Amino acid sequence: MEVRILGPVEPSVPPKPAQILAVLAVECGKVVPVERLIDLIWGEEPPPQARKSLQVHISSLRRAGLPVEHRAAGYVLSAEPESVDLHAFRKLVSRAGDEADLKVKADVLGQALQLWRGTPVVFAQTLDVQRLAAAEAWVDAELALGRHAGLIDRLGAFVTEYPLAERLRGQLMTALARAGRRADAMRVFRETRKVLVDELGVEPGEQLQKLYRDVLEGSRDSRRNYLPRDAGDFTGRDRELGRLLDGDGGVWWIEGPAGVGKSALAVHAAHRLADRYPDGQLFVDLHSPSGALDALLRAMDVPSERIPESAEERAALWRARVSGRRVVIVLDGVTSVSQVRPLLPGSPGCLTLITSRSRLCGLEGVRRVPLDVLSSDEAVTLLQRILGDDRVSAEPDQAQEVARLCGYLPLAVRITGARLAGRAHWPVSKLVRRLSDERSRLDELVADDLAVRAGLELTYRALDENVRRAYRIFGFLGLPEVPSFLWVHLLDEDVLDQLVDARLLDVIGSARYRMHELVRLHARELAEAEDGQQEREDVVRRAVVAALSTADGLTEQLFLAVPRMQDSLGVVTSAARPTDKDAWFAREESLLTRLVERAAELDLAAMACQLAEVLVFAWFGLRNRYEAWERTHTAALEAVWRTGDVRLEAVLRCSLGQMHYKRDNLEQARSWFDTAKTLFVNLGDQRGEAVAMNGIGMVCRDLGQYPCALEALGRARELLEAQDLEGEAHALYGIGSIKRELGDDEGAFGTLRLAETIYRRARSRRGEALAARGIGLVHRARGELDDAEDHIRRAHEMVAGTGDELLGCYTAQAWAKVLLRKGFLDPAAELIQQALDGCRDVGDRFGEALMRRTLGEWKLAAGDHAGARVVLTDLMPVWNELSLPLWRARTLRDLGAVHARLGDVEGADRSWREAAGLFTRLGTREMGEVRQWPAQWAPPALSR
Repeated sequence: MEVRILGPVEPSVPPKPAQILAVLAVECGKVVPVERLIDLIWGEEPPPQARKSLQVHISSLRRAGLPVEHRAAGYVLSAEPESVDLHAFRKLVSRAGDEADLKVKADVLGQALQLWRGTPVVFAQTLDVQRLAAAEAWVDAELALGRHAGLIDRLGAFVTEYPLAERLRGQLMTALARAGRRADAMRVFRETRKVLVDELGVEPGEQLQKLYRDVLEGSRDSRRNYLPRDAGDFTGRDRELGRLLDGDGGVWWIEGPAGVGKSALAVHAAHRLADRYPDGQLFVDLHSPSGALDALLRAMDVPSERIPESAEERAALWRARVSGRRVVIVLDGVTSVSQVRPLLPGSPGCLTLITSRSRLCGLEGVRRVPLDVLSSDEAVTLLQRILGDDRVSAEPDQAQEVARLCGYLPLAVRITGARLAGRAHWPVSKLVRRLSDERSRLDELVADDLAVRAGLELTYRALDENVRRAYRIFGFLGLPEVPSFLWVHLLDEDVLDQLVDARLLDVIGSARYRMHELVRLHARELAEAEDGQQEREDVVRRAVVAALSTADGLTEQLFLAVPRMQDSLGVVTSAARPTDKDAWFAREESLLTRLVERAAELDLAAMACQLAEVLVFAWFGLRNRYEAWERTHTAALEAVWRTGDVRLEAVLRCSLGQMHYKRDNLEQARSWFDTAKTLFVNLGDQRGEAVAMNGIGMVCRDLGQYPCALEALGRARELLEAQDLEGEAHALYGIGSIKRELGDDEGAFGTLRLAETIYRRARSRRGEALAARGIGLVHRARGELDDAEDHIRRAHEMVAGTGDELLGCYTAQAWAKVLLRKGFLDPAAELIQQALDGCRDVGDRFGEALMRRTLGEWKLAAGDHAGARVVLTDLMPVWNELSLPLWRARTLRDLGAVHARLGDVEGADRSWREAAGLFTRLGTREMGEVRQWPAQWAPPALSR
């Protein structure tokens, strides 16, 4: 389905849904947050029911057949961008910008402009600017093709739509003058002047006034073009190029690291601007100011004998020569402001484009254009233009990977493209394999006179030794970014600023630094060649200690089966803690994970292990960050194997067991815990054995293997009693929960109350809440709903004070079931939805399944039997996947009740028989309830 928003929205829908569709179409394929949609549609004062109204409007769009999907953060129009006219327009404009053939460029821009049917309902001003830029570019191409006569009417219409667009009016004057209508051209100027003075209180710009004088005089000077050839495959840089093309002369400083495409942008822009600077287009590769002035003067037809000897006199002659003229000058490869000053024209009608690797200050009135690497799509497009469509389209994933391995650096992409173009028999995948080895990647990025390493080497050798050492430290550290809590322990800020000025380092955010991947590889090469092993490893040690000094102060007590077991490395906790812990860890997670891996690569096993464990108790275990948990511990475990520390291996195995337990991979968790227990027993480490037994006990409990679970948890309690309060309490909690499942209510009460007391003595607020919830579940199972609600509500309130959102989901679910059994459906529904959303947010598979089952129970209680059947039936494969027979049995029991309510006697009997068999095999309390089910859930008509 095509969506059109460049005018009235199509498909046609009511006004509000049309606005929403237009916003989603602008961001096609990307999730638009709910709050942003509300702000854009309703403004600063949305109605109280804006969120609900949004859902209603979204539903109307779906009914209209539009592929609008809900995601965790908002909504997305799940369609190909080309199916939206705005994205088709932008694609055509981008294609035209890269097109060297003027006829094709004009045709493509014409196609783009034909997509506009009126004023868009959203972002009208922003989109109108894009249309205006496309219109001006189209007119430029048409004028260059000599089609001035056919342009006049269309240009007149554009001027009517954009009365303040000076460039459009100048283009209309040019077309009229070339068509021999000089009087009409001068009339356009006079009308323009009146509009600008009346509306804005300003005179026409210098460019328009110069054009007026040219028309008046009926002459133009001959052109001098000394620019290098424009790259036919120039790609990207739309925003930067737009700034240069929309500018009105002056001095522009294009800055960026080696290989980022500064010269290519400057030359491309100068070629595009040639018509606006008809008195000359000049290019100088700077070596010295004096030599540059000599070249510029010769380009302006100054004879050799008239060029003065001194730089000052040459500068004066240069300024005089270009005075009153419109000239574009490209000064390439500037290294200092002193090089530039003598070369700047005095005439306001000239444009100077400077390219430099350095961030230099002290030049007045300069406008800066910083360049970064290409986007992923732009890098692949550049590769495609070098190689041709066929080779890239044959291996699109490999082309993407080549671009990524090149760090999206234009020079690197160009080199790889040149190498592949010269080897027609090479598949793209072959170069991927060669680039994948970090050790040899820079060796691969060489083609004829192009080389990434050569450019970096020139910049590096120009630095002072202390700055070069900082460069090597960054490279060997091997982190994607280095924030202040790390670099303050490693480097001096003044030195870092010098690396930033040399464009070897980028500043992101506040006092945070990033090094491009290829630059990092070069810096690492130099560190390994110029620094000793001890010096290099010390860098990583200091970084780990710096990370620990911050993260260790952010750990919390968790009711994990695996308490913290690492010995301290003598790290002093930093007094400066992040004010927003969650935001800090969300930002630093990938960096801290990589730091563990870097320490492990260097066989700094103890340091890798300690940081990995701290991260579990500060972040991974709190927010279910399983991937990072597994990465850090796997890397640390490999280092431990190489160094032979058996105790550290056991500790890491316990933690990996806990990770798999939380991920509901029960059989894998059991394997990790079993091996850890064996290692601890062989070491004579009883505390470690107890920790592993606690883990085994909880796994066996969930698998329904209750005798094994009671034996393991009993052994853990025996070993931990009076030695580790939290570990003992956790063993007691597990035992109490099993007694509840087996119907031993008095035993469950006694054990869980003791666990609650010991948790309280250990000052474990989470554990105390967990035990209180467990006691409430016993009361609920006995039908003592008021007592159950008292305990579970207390548990829920305690959890709210800890910030543990996941445990809060479980206490909310437990409370919802009490309310459900009391008949309070609305508050129960609110708690269930809150818990379901929370479990989904953190990827808790069991939690999500449990909440969905509770939702099915709610639908059953609310009389929505068909809805309950769908929800509960969908859960059956989930319990099988998670290896949780007790929950399969309970869901089968509920399905039997649904079938009974629907009058499906056979379905009810089949579900109940399977449930009864499972409960009997497991030996749980539900065995005694089987005979009550038919009478309890008979259809209302039969029970009267």
